[in-house]
Order: sequence, then structure tokens, then C-alpha cells
Amino acid sequence: VTNGKTGNGKAVRKENGSAPSSSPATYEKKKEEPAPVEKTHNRALGQPDSYLGPVISAHPDWVMTDNKGRKRHPSDGKVYMDPANPYVRQYLLRIIDEIASRYQVDGIQLDYIRYPFQNPGRNFSYGYSTTSRQQFRQLHGVDPMKISSRDRQNMWKWTEFKINQVNSFVADTSKFLKQKYPRMILSAAVFPFPRNERFDKIQQDWETWVLRGDIDLLTPMTYALDTNRFQQITQPLTSTRVLGSTLITPAVKLLNIPEIVAVDQIQAARDLPTGGYIIFAAERITGGLHGFLTRTQGGPEIGNDNRASLNALANPSHVVEGLIPYRQPFAAAADRFQALKKEWSFLLANEQLSMRQSELDSWRFNAEELAAVLNQLAENPNNSNLNKARNSLRKFQLQFRSSMSVHGRENAYQVQTWQNRLAALEMLLNYGDRVRLKSGRF
Repeated sequence: VTNGKTGNGKAVRKENGSAPSSSPATYEKKKEEPAPVEKTHNRALGQPDSYLGPVISAHPDWVMTDNKGRKRHPSDGKVYMDPANPYVRQYLLRIIDEIASRYQVDGIQLDYIRYPFQNPGRNFSYGYSTTSRQQFRQLHGVDPMKISSRDRQNMWKWTEFKINQVNSFVADTSKFLKQKYPRMILSAAVFPFPRNERFDKIQQDWETWVLRGDIDLLTPMTYALDTNRFQQITQPLTSTRVLGSTLITPAVKLLNIPEIVAVDQIQAARDLPTGGYIIFAAERITGGLHGFLTRTQGGPEIGNDNRASLNALANPSHVVEGLIPYRQPFAAAADRFQALKKEWSFLLANEQLSMRQSELDSWRFNAEELAAVLNQLAENPNNSNLNKARNSLRKFQLQFRSSMSVHGRENAYQVQTWQNRLAALEMLLNYGDRVRLKSGRF
């Protein structure tokens, strides 16, 4: 599949999850207005445009404001609950408990798990409420509303305070689910831009969540209009040093891109060391893309409107069964390596894989050995088999670099893709160690 290239640099940056385009000056001028969809919703209920909904109307003190006292964000028109408020946290955990107990869901996805977009350097900050101001004043002896944007020391303390509110809520949610619903997956939609930028703008510290093992899946919003940009955004996020034992599933946004570009980005995600990929959103899986997904991994039936049937997506009987990496990490690792072996065997049989004859026999032996220990681990998960699989994988990876030196001269991308897929096996083993062997969740 060729790389699809559409749009320009400015459009790509807007699509990949960067901060809103509104300038600080625009923030100053905008009135406090709800988003258009909220206006429509309120009017359908016979409520005024300013209506904040039943929960916020009943608990107005649960809302945070910006440093000018506005409840609605001047850019997106949304209202945000304050994670520093213990009643807000209790309410959200009750909602999570209701979802987990009453519905047959596979997991909980934390979206908007952050503060609203801000620009403290231009005196636009968020997160103020009676509760948060009292808590911060008790900790640091100063009202955060009175901190100047030029006071870097106290401004950082205020930023750190907000980061800790989000981090602790993610930790509380993780602990709650592991104790009460241990088979429930916890994932989080996050922004992929650099950590310090996230700290300043939205106080989102997902690196801490993954290293603590709070979440099972990291789903970065790696939205892009072309594949090159998608790869640039995603590649830095896939390091096991960053992810620990958390699986990463980058997201492909189908809005405003042709199907061929979507397929190209999906293939790019498969070529990186990932646990899979996310498609946003299911309703945009049309005939051509559905055909691709069905051929590569199975998929839901298509409705009369040439779109993936939502009923089919909700009904497992209409979906081709396959290994789910976050449910069956060891089996998925064994299955993925078998696919690699088949690819290599095909290329060798057709004289399309260049390797020194002196290394070929040893390479084949080590490949068979790795396949055997991965299958053994999938069939009988225990620490002994995991250690065997890890040792065999490391041994194979070390030999792989030298064995592919000749082939890599003219096929560098292909060899790098194979190395990435071997790295993905390591990721699956680390994840399986945490969720299957150490915690016994699955």
C-alpha cells in the first residue's frame, strides 16, 4: 500500500491532537456559550441554552472555572467537573460501577481524563473551585487564583497539584476495578504531544499511569491526515521504556481521510511495535474498509447502507472470532510469531529473502525454538515458561540483527518492520506477566 498524502502541515497539526487553535486573545473575547450540540440538546428538553444539565444544576459547586470565573470553556463551550472535589470522584466511580455491573462491556475507557486546554503563559488557566482553592491553600499557603503567571515557582506548584488530581483519580479507578471487576479492561484516551507541553496545557501525565500499571491500554489520539505524520506521532510512543507493561493501541481517525489513507495508516500501526490499533469511529467503517478488515482479521457484517452494522458490532455472533491481545497476550504472541514465520518461509521459498547460508540453518533452528516456547507459554502460562520465552526471544532478536544484515541493505523498511513486530512480542510478554501471572486477572 502506498503512503497517502493529503492536506497540508497546518491541517495535520490540527488533526493530530494539538491544542485548540484559538489564541489567548480569542479566549478573552469569546462569550461564555455552550457548544452547539449542547444548545440543540437543551432546546429539545425545553431548557434554556445556558442549562448545564441535571447533575451540575444540582451540584454547581462541582464545576471548575477558569481564572476569570467562567464555568464554560471559552473555546469548546464545555463544562468540566473538578477532580479535586471528593464528591465528584465518588459520583464518577458510582457511574463506572453502574456500567461495569449492569452492562456486558469489555472495559472502561477514560476519555477527557485531563484538565481543559489552557495557556498559563498568557494568563489563561483552569481548575479553580472552592474545593481546589482550599486544598491548595492548605498545602502551600497561597490562593491559586491570586498566583501571577510570572510567578513560575507557585504556578508550577499549582500545575503539579492539578496533575496529581488526575493521577490519583486514575489510580483510584484502577484499584476499584481490579478489586471488584478484575477482568475489566481499563484504557485511557490521551494526547500524544510531549510531556511538558501536556503538563502546561492539560495536566495529563499518562506516563505515570502506564509505569504504575494503572491502565491496561494506552490509546493515544494519533490523528493525522497522512501516513507519514501518523508514523511521526506514533513511533516515539511505542518504546517499552515508556510503556512498561502497558499495551499501546494508536488511533486512526477516519474523518476527512480517504479509505486508502485509512488502510495505509492501519498498516503503519501494524508495522510498529503495538498491541493493535483503534479505529475512530465504527460508524465510518464503510464497504471498502470493511472488506480490508475482514480479509486481514475478520470483522462485522455490513448493513444495507454500506456501513458496518452497529447491531453486528454489538453481537459477537456476527464477528469473526480472533485472538484479543489484551485478553490473551501469550496466545497472541505465539500467533503473531507464527505469522512472521509463514512470511519468512514464503520469501525464502521464492528466493526473496537474502541470508548467508552459514547463518540460515541456525536462524531456522532458533525460530523453531522460539515458536515452540511461545506455544508452550500460551498453553501453560507460568513463570518458568515465561522466562524460557523471554530468553529465547532475546536470543532470536540478537541473531536477527546480524542475520538480516544482507537483506537489510536493500530492504531496510521491511527488516525494521520485522524488528518492530519482534519488539511487540516482548511487549505482549511484559503485559501478560503483569495481568496474567502477577495479578491473575485473566
